[in-house]
Amino acid sequence: MRTNAPRFAEKHVLRRGLTLVELVLVLALLVVISAISVPLLEGSFSRAALHSGGDLLRGAWATARLAAMQSGATHVFRFEPNGSRFQIVALNALGAPEASDLAPIDPEAEPPATEFVRLSENRLPDGIIFTGGNISSSAQVLATLPSAAEGPWSQPILFHPNGTTSDASVLLANSRQAMIRVTLRGLTGISQTAEVESEAAP
Repeated sequence: MRTNAPRFAEKHVLRRGLTLVELVLVLALLVVISAISVPLLEGSFSRAALHSGGDLLRGAWATARLAAMQSGATHVFRFEPNGSRFQIVALNALGAPEASDLAPIDPEAEPPATEFVRLSENRLPDGIIFTGGNISSSAQVLATLPSAAEGPWSQPILFHPNGTTSDASVLLANSRQAMIRVTLRGLTGISQTAEVESEAAP
């Protein structure tokens, strides 16, 4: 008996894999893309850390100013030149040994458990350092501690109980030599951040 139903020929689908040449081309393309994108990503992360350091510095200045206004005692801010550490201390404690000493950093040392709670060590983000600063000199500091400008710390920035501060300008830099300038206006205590295109640290 003859049927009118159409007969469909069986189709064989050939599955073709990647050849060695195609695989090498794909890998080469991935290498090129990585070589282009990785430096761009590193630059973005490094610049973000630099601006984070600027925000952290401005926050530290705000903290020092508030401490001076609340306590009624002048406070000072000092930083580690070409380093990442900074310090906020009352002016009358500036000459204390614990305020003057700056122990070397041991990258393999485990911080004490209590440090995670009290956050005693004030530092900029990893890879960010203080590269210089222009701070107005103070007769009050020199009268209190003549050697305050010497040693491992920078010249102190003063924060007075009436809300005024020293005029200051501090440069921060990252590992790619990008820099930002953080300025502090003494009359108002207001700080701001600006990028520095190309400038040698003072």
